Amino acid sequence: MRKVRAVIKITCILVILIGGISFLLISSLFANRRLSHRIFIKFKALLLGVFGIKVHGEKFEKIGPGLIIANHRSYLDVLCIPTNHFFTIVGKVEIKSWPLIGWAGKVLGVIWVKRESKSSRLQTKQIITEAIKKGDTVVLFPEGTSSEGPLLMPVHPGMFFEAAKHGFRLYQWSLHFDNAKTAYPPGISFVKHLWEICQLKGVNAYLAVRQAPLKGKDGIALCKEAIQWWDKSLSSLDEKFPVADIGYWPDYRKPGPAIIPKWSK
Repeated sequence: MRKVRAVIKITCILVILIGGISFLLISSLFANRRLSHRIFIKFKALLLGVFGIKVHGEKFEKIGPGLIIANHRSYLDVLCIPTNHFFTIVGKVEIKSWPLIGWAGKVLGVIWVKRESKSSRLQTKQIITEAIKKGDTVVLFPEGTSSEGPLLMPVHPGMFFEAAKHGFRLYQWSLHFDNAKTAYPPGISFVKHLWEICQLKGVNAYLAVRQAPLKGKDGIALCKEAIQWWDKSLSSLDEKFPVADIGYWPDYRKPGPAIIPKWSK
């Protein structure tokens, strides 16, 4: 039954992706990215339904130019972003080459970053900064990688320093799945991961939203305050909603403190 369920889900996902991305590509010829974003919002609701992911928790009541920041669990995280407000996502450059998903990212204006490249990270930071100055809201996962949690992997604080320097607002939220198979750690192929999570009957995604944006002039202080809030909210969510299949994916990395570069001290 589980394998039959997976086949049905994957077939539906492919149909939605092909139809949705085709619609995005055609509409992008005649309209701007804001229309593409509205189409994305509609289709991500369909994908959540097919995956069997039920999202619990509030959305941001008000949002403006700045950074939307969260802990990172999976490529599924983008389907759970707690706002319909127009935003731009920062994603790994590897995804750009994925069929369908990479094409959609291009139409939606995803900012691609090669995380292992210092020059790429610096260039991405400049692009994000300019986008926010122009009035955009950018979605960022500061861990730079995904894990099953429940707590954070080491946080890269580069954009916290940019936020402090330019006075950007940080809109913070936490995401907690009640099944660790949703996690997408390094070393697992996309096809294998998709097959496993599509065998699940259903998954709950629990959100915690920090309604008051975080803002300040000290990058280190901003980063530490954000980490403290994440640790508290993620621990609370993990306690209330226990996770099944912990350790299903092999991952020898451990949670750790923020990476504070020498130049920032």
